Amino acid sequence: MLTVTVTVTVIPVIVSAEGGNEVEYLETKDYYEKIIEKEIKFISSLAFKNGAIGMFAPSVSSYSDVTLPTVDGISPDEYRSWPSAKVVPYFSDSAVMGVIKGSEALGNTDGKDTALNYINWYISHMNTAESDINGVAGTVYDYFIFQNYDGRIVEVKLYDAYSSKYPSNNPYDYDSTDSYAAMFLEILYEYTRVFDGNFLDDKKDVVGTLVDVIMSTYVPAIDLTYAKPTYAVCYLMDNCEVYLGFEAAAKIYDEFLNDDEKRDYCHTYADKVKNALLTTMWSDEYSCFKAAVFTDGKPAGELNLTEFYPQASCQLFPLLFGVIDAADEKAETVYARFKNDFCQEGVSGHDWSAYDLDGLTYPWCILVQAAVEMGDFRIAQKYISVIYSRFIKTGHNYPYYNAEAGWILISSSYLYGLAAEPAEESSEEEASTPENTTEEESETSSAAVSESSVPTVNKSKGVSPWIYAGAGVAIAAAAAVIIYLIGKKDKKKG
Repeated sequence: MLTVTVTVTVIPVIVSAEGGNEVEYLETKDYYEKIIEKEIKFISSLAFKNGAIGMFAPSVSSYSDVTLPTVDGISPDEYRSWPSAKVVPYFSDSAVMGVIKGSEALGNTDGKDTALNYINWYISHMNTAESDINGVAGTVYDYFIFQNYDGRIVEVKLYDAYSSKYPSNNPYDYDSTDSYAAMFLEILYEYTRVFDGNFLDDKKDVVGTLVDVIMSTYVPAIDLTYAKPTYAVCYLMDNCEVYLGFEAAAKIYDEFLNDDEKRDYCHTYADKVKNALLTTMWSDEYSCFKAAVFTDGKPAGELNLTEFYPQASCQLFPLLFGVIDAADEKAETVYARFKNDFCQEGVSGHDWSAYDLDGLTYPWCILVQAAVEMGDFRIAQKYISVIYSRFIKTGHNYPYYNAEAGWILISSSYLYGLAAEPAEESSEEEASTPENTTEEESETSSAAVSESSVPTVNKSKGVSPWIYAGAGVAIAAAAAVIIYLIGKKDKKKG
């Protein structure tokens, strides 16, 4: 029997004197417009000719730790020398969502082709029950993709590349099945809503198959899904994504496919998952969400809320995916706790908002949307400015990858809608657009975020989803913070 250790630590919650929902901290529209334009171009540059979107820009790698097969008569000795990248649909979905949101915000179609080509790639790579290792139709594997300068492409499933290293219990199929399907449903809805209202007319079967993928790991006894058929743990992060996936499917059936029965079916399961997230996954005793539970609803292990990943970061996912909104007491509590522990401004190694957090490699740009949702625009703008100086301005260097750019797009698109127009005539204080940031300012910002402050931590998945709840509630003080939690799989990006 699993023993869960519970330790309670009382910590005073620091609430920003400025409060939330103050647009005075925002830059003018041209600032966000330039970021949106840059990040759409960046994500588009990561796309292969077949539509897949790599995590990073294609480059030549050795692949010394895997066994590459011959593909379509092309030997690994040949294609190993081609530029390549890893393609993880979970991350690509966040990138594409950002492209869609950015294009919508600016009222153009700059990201349409990138989004459409990726959608078509994903659909064409949905497994049949026969081709999926677990017999679930509609799943999509992770891939290594190689592209020669003459346009030839080789795709290798990670599962195949690692098969000799893992003759049994090979973990390199997909990180999850529930999240992949749920997030792609949201992509389908948003693309159709923004770019092409008839896009899904002949894709009703695709939508139904994606819903079936989610249901393949659904546990009726607790109304939650577990990560994938071979990993029966129900994660808070995944199920927030699943909630939004069901909602997206319901909107697809309602607005585009005219199927009231399936609309109601998806709404019903969205409500079930939401209720489970707010009950089974919430601890009234300690005022926090549980990071994970087993299929019997019991905590999946022991965690510590003072650790950034997964337990502290996952607390914000219900807010990010619309399970709760900014006015909810739970949102106020978890956000205030997160700021208290991980936005300790001026304290070296303890400020996520300055990309200065001990043990953190990846920026976790997804979390800036939580600040946006809460109306904490000072923190949101501070973080975006840091990311611009550290990564966007300097050529999108490692460890900034496709999903990070997607979330910067999502948040920047939202803030663009709130920001004021730039002054027609120059004033004493010139608007701080990305182009107006001086090299000296950039160097100063970058120096504050030294490489030594972010030692490498390898994880296998990074986050990602999107909903624009109304921003606007000042953060309420919370009384107690807990150190409680549940076990984790090596899952989201750390």
